[in-house]
Amino acid sequence: MWLDDFIPSEWMDSWPKSAEISEKFKEAVKKSAAGIKRVQKDEKKAKKYDLLLAHFLVEIIKNPKYDFLLPSLFSSLDHGFPSNFLLWILSLIHIDISDKIRDISQKQKIVFSYQTWENFIDFDGNNLDISLQKRINDWMEDIIDVLWIDSSQLQIQRLQSVTQTEKEYLYNFTTQIFYFFFQELKINISQHQAQSYCEFILWEVFKKIKNIPLQEV
Repeated sequence: MWLDDFIPSEWMDSWPKSAEISEKFKEAVKKSAAGIKRVQKDEKKAKKYDLLLAHFLVEIIKNPKYDFLLPSLFSSLDHGFPSNFLLWILSLIHIDISDKIRDISQKQKIVFSYQTWENFIDFDGNNLDISLQKRINDWMEDIIDVLWIDSSQLQIQRLQSVTQTEKEYLYNFTTQIFYFFFQELKINISQHQAQSYCEFILWEVFKKIKNIPLQEV
């Protein structure tokens, strides 16, 4: 506006409207700033798990006993499954990961003690040792805690949008973990049995994930 075009009476008449617009603008700026903070906070949560996964990936890759797991692990990473979810799956066979998850949920760390037999025994789902039952239940409890207590909304959205085809990759990855867990304890479990249990476990987990309320980011 040029000064020659400025008419005091007209400017005074428009003041209430200008003030209203100004207040709305200020409110919009506040909401925008709050939104940016929420996004940054959400990204910070996701990054925390990304760094944690990267740390344990180094240990896993360097240990030859996990070589069998790498193809399905890398495939899961390529499909963009959240780092906190992959950490949870791995925590069944890596107690240090479980400890970190328990630190986040502020729960007592898992104490797992199982006396292995001299020779391999066959898996019997109907007579599973109580300590093994508890370890599996604690494992399932950890993923719900880590998602409900301190998870990125973007990570939850990703899990809530996982397709059935994508779940097949998770079934494969989790089955390998489950199978290895029992092999380490000298318990023979078939791939079919391991897959059946993992499909049921993941079905229960995703059912709970669907019920996690999303907050606006």
